[in-house]
Amino acid sequence: MESRILSKIAEKESDSVDFLARLIRIPSLTGEEGTAQAFLSAHAREFGMTVELSEPDLGLIFEKYPESAQYPTHWKHDLILPYYDLPSYEALLNSGKTDVLNYKNRPNLVATLKGSGGGRSLWLTGHIDTVTIEPKEDWQRDPFGAQIIDGRMYGRGASDMKGGLSAALLAIQWLTEAGVKLRGDVIFASSVNEEHSGSGTLSLVAQGLRADAAIVMEPTRNCVYATTPGDVYWEIILTGVPRSPGARWDGKSLAGVSAIEKTAPIIKALLDVENDHNKLPPHPLHRDKNPFSCVIGEIAGGTYPTVTANSCRIRGCMYFSPGLGSVNNIMKRIKERLDHETNSDPWFKDFPVKLNFLHHRNSAVTSENEPIVDVIQQAAKAIRPDVPNITGSPFCTDMEYLVNQGKIPTVIFGPGSIEYAHKSDECISIEEFLQGIQTLALAIYRWCA
Repeated sequence: MESRILSKIAEKESDSVDFLARLIRIPSLTGEEGTAQAFLSAHAREFGMTVELSEPDLGLIFEKYPESAQYPTHWKHDLILPYYDLPSYEALLNSGKTDVLNYKNRPNLVATLKGSGGGRSLWLTGHIDTVTIEPKEDWQRDPFGAQIIDGRMYGRGASDMKGGLSAALLAIQWLTEAGVKLRGDVIFASSVNEEHSGSGTLSLVAQGLRADAAIVMEPTRNCVYATTPGDVYWEIILTGVPRSPGARWDGKSLAGVSAIEKTAPIIKALLDVENDHNKLPPHPLHRDKNPFSCVIGEIAGGTYPTVTANSCRIRGCMYFSPGLGSVNNIMKRIKERLDHETNSDPWFKDFPVKLNFLHHRNSAVTSENEPIVDVIQQAAKAIRPDVPNITGSPFCTDMEYLVNQGKIPTVIFGPGSIEYAHKSDECISIEEFLQGIQTLALAIYRWCA
């Protein structure tokens, strides 16, 4: 039967590549996922899957999982609602921004291939939304052209993660066309707003979707990850007093203070948080790596070269591997370090730093002893004998919600590379994409038959 499965996939290689190209040609930036979801749902129906489209239920998410619930986001609007402790549904409703921060016409897709009964169920999941294509001028290829050059297909979402979604749905389709009969249910879920939120998948968990195991098809280059790190996105706002060069000094007294010149202790505090955590022992699957990463990604301040800046905003994020504590621990440490570094400067007593959090999620771990870990690893080896040993993911994924809230043993596996994600000329190896279909088909068969 496995030979028949692989023969069918080989026979359908051209169709597989064409399907991925059609999906990449449909823009699905965060906030505009509906058309791509309709495309996937129509295809799933064509070969016999039961399809359900439903918009994420924000009220339910905040009610069931208040420590993990996040606000909706949209690529066109820098309307990330800040918070100091945790987001709340009430704050969202009172924000005046629900006309754009919502899930209208942004449904999750759940397609199910029912088994005959008595087998194990498997949830294959990924996100349809992609980041923006800006800056457009940096692209050398059409971001929605699905152009193939030297064995790679180019386009926004190619690696992150339309390659993985397509590989999973096609694996299910080619299994059915090969005449495979499964006892366990196969669930294919395409979620919205993973980028900077995660509410799509968390809503499915809150609504009660479950399986005996799950695979998140994020781009791992067809390697198997059994952990996912946590993250905290933050924003720090400093205040200054605007004065021109001739008015910066009032005699010998300083009258004009730029918010930008006050950033040094803030940056030190953030890097100290990173240094503190990198002294701690990493999770075994993250050995030989620093377990904590602080990225100071944006800094903006001032309005004119000859006026001291009246404000300055710094934005960034921190990723932390399992074993370093919860999101609450990390957020508490950021607050403590900022307080420590600013207490010695009298300026901050009159012009205190404003700290906001913009997004957070916890880390998650699936034990290497869970059967699904071995099943997907052995399937990967069957297609690529030199596949590396199981390791931990260096990037954050929806695995957190499946493991921590859904209590589902979950691994991360998919074609594509994270190094191509979120950048111009995103691409995916065609060979890797086809191997991903093969691996997922074998894993589904071995798990659900």
